[in-house]
This record gives sequence, structure tokens and C-alpha cells, in this order.
Amino acid sequence: MRGDVSESESSAIEERDTVLRCLAGESAAWGFIVERYSSLLYATAYLMSHDRGLAEDATQEALLAGWRRLETFDPARPLRPWLLRILVNEVLQRRRRRMLAFIPLLKSHEGVRSADRTPESQAEKDWEREEIRQALRSLPADSARVVLLRFFAELSPAEIGEVLSLPEGTVKSRLHRALKKLGKELAKRHFVDLPNEDGGTEEARKARSLS
Repeated sequence: MRGDVSESESSAIEERDTVLRCLAGESAAWGFIVERYSSLLYATAYLMSHDRGLAEDATQEALLAGWRRLETFDPARPLRPWLLRILVNEVLQRRRRRMLAFIPLLKSHEGVRSADRTPESQAEKDWEREEIRQALRSLPADSARVVLLRFFAELSPAEIGEVLSLPEGTVKSRLHRALKKLGKELAKRHFVDLPNEDGGTEEARKARSLS
């Protein structure tokens, strides 16, 4: 039996040990959890709400709620889906009366510019973002949430089911329908590099099949 441990396994062990320390009363250990997940939680909240102030408040509240409810968490399970579920519920509660704007596939906030991009490449990226944003608005909110959690938060269908309290089969069917509709919308806009359920793009999948 091999004694080496993968990086992901090592990270999971470290996280579980940290949670156990928190449960034992070591409140300072929660700082490790905050440092690891605050950026992901904030970005997810921002992409759901398109509101930086709301995202900051929801992130802080989700982390605080996570600390308060930690005794209900099973340390044998992954922490990320559990925290994201708290966050999603917090955002939905804050935006219940307003239309949610979902912008998956964007790995940075709007307005952020890479120093090494040319004006032409930046303009192309801006165009792609706008096309994706407009296409996402054609989706029902529940479908957009699934797309966001799959391609931005990079959760598996099973983990998304935990976050949204849905059966895994329902998550997969919503994701399939959402991507099919997005594909039609983006095709109208001459934008075809659409992710599939596995997280890759259709063009990349075709390229792999030909290699």
C-alpha cells in the first residue's frame, strides 16, 4: 500500500482537523476557514447578485452563520458545499424581491483588467462576457443557480444537490436543459464555445474526439 497522499487528500485532512479544532473550542482555528473560503463565497455571492455591497454582507453573514452552526456540520463531509449552501440561502433571502443576475464562467469581477491584455483582446473578452450575461438572463433563476455552482464554484452535481437541497438527478436534468438553452441563445449571438456538463467546452470535446 502506498503511503503518499495526494494534495487534495492532504487539503481535506487539514480542513477536517481544523474543523475538529473549532468544535473543540479553538475559535482562532476558524480563521483558517475564513481565509480559505471567503474569496470563493464573496465571488459566488457577487455573481448571483451583481451587487458588491450585498456580496460583502452575505459573505460575512454566511461565515458567521457557519461558525454558529458548526456543531451541526459532519466533519467527515466536505465543508465547501455546506458553506455554499448557507451563502446561497443568505443571498436569496436578501434578494428575494429582486431579479437575480447570474454570471457563471467569469473568474473575476467586472471592471478588472489584466495588465498584459491588449485593447483588442480585452474588447473581445468584454464582448464574450456581455454575450454570456445576456444569455444567462434567458434562464429561469433555478437553472442559472445550477450553472453558476457547476462552472464557477466547480461543484459536482452531487455537491450542488446538497447546496440546493435537490436530488442529483434533478441537478443533472436542470443543468442539461440550461446548457441546451444557453447553447441556442449563444448560437444566435455567434458565440459557440459553451461548457458542457463535464465542465469542458463543446469545441474542446470535439477536438479531443478527433485527436
